[in-house]
Amino acid sequence: MKVLLRIIILFLVFYLIFYLIPFSHVKPDTIFYPSEDKLWMHRLLDPKNENDNLEEFTGYEIDVFYNKKKNIFEVKHHGKDYKHTLLSLFSEFRSLEGKYFWIDFKNLDSMNVEESMLLLKRITEQYQLRDNIIVESKKIETLHKFKENGFAISYWLPNYHFFGVLSNSFMITNNIIKYKPTAISCDYNSLHFYLKKFPNYSINCWTNDLTSEKDKQKIVNLSKNKNIKIILVDFKKNFLITR
Repeated sequence: MKVLLRIIILFLVFYLIFYLIPFSHVKPDTIFYPSEDKLWMHRLLDPKNENDNLEEFTGYEIDVFYNKKKNIFEVKHHGKDYKHTLLSLFSEFRSLEGKYFWIDFKNLDSMNVEESMLLLKRITEQYQLRDNIIVESKKIETLHKFKENGFAISYWLPNYHFFGVLSNSFMITNNIIKYKPTAISCDYNSLHFYLKKFPNYSINCWTNDLTSEKDKQKIVNLSKNKNIKIILVDFKKNFLITR
């Protein structure tokens, strides 16, 4: 029993050290979005449905799947149905001047990276949006090709789990040091961990379950952290900025 207790104490001490000490002080090469207007609209699927709510925000997150046969980006979160392609979604805006977009690339892989990158190049050149777009994926090796072609990229990180982080944290650290993404992105519930591990890195986050009035203060508190650059919200109004 004493031996087991010692093992448990040693493990907890080790884990505490592991949790508190940064993995890396590396910094991103550039800052994609330096504005203090940190609240962005989460999961924009159809601009017409949002109407005047669009004007509340300068930034929007868009989920896309690349359709190789049709050579289009389907705007959808899941399932087969979609109302817009990325190209048609942009055309629905009255004006794209000063607008920013977080492209959550759901099915990026080594088989579609070249064609999808060429398509995104054409779309962003048509609307002059190259510098206003950040592309996100968990597949950093493939995503890095977008960075090599002039796009800002965000490395999607898994949620913090007590034991899970022990197995993948060193891989994540090596990837960040090697590929130098423009930002890293995670659920707000995991910020307590990633802000400690990468104290000098730009972080984008989403706040899916923060939807009540009392939750607004939590988001306000997040916005005060200088390393957090973008916060995706499901509120219809931008309560941090008065327009």
